[in-house]
Amino acid sequence: MLGVVLKNKREELGMTLQDVSRMTGMPTKYVSALENEQLEEFIGGSKEIERMIRLYARKLNIPIDSDVFSKLSKKTNSATQISSGEILIPLFLLISPQEKKAKPKSPR
Repeated sequence: MLGVVLKNKREELGMTLQDVSRMTGMPTKYVSALENEQLEEFIGGSKEIERMIRLYARKLNIPIDSDVFSKLSKKTNSATQISSGEILIPLFLLISPQEKKAKPKSPR
């Protein structure tokens, strides 16, 4: 239901998915996933989805009722359950500060 509201407002404004993507900084696939309520796309769970919906709505001046998020939370808890083996950690978080500062030794 919320996805339909987002999509209808975007289309009413004559905007494309790419336009919203540029405005919000979200990848186009996430904008599309929000509009189609494909919540399994978001590994961050309900907090990430809520943040992205708020951003989308704010950029397009769409009023969002707070009840939407309590309903959404119930829906996303089942849709976004992931096991610890599925969590991806960005490589830059795995590199220690010492490794970042270490300069490569020049060959002699």
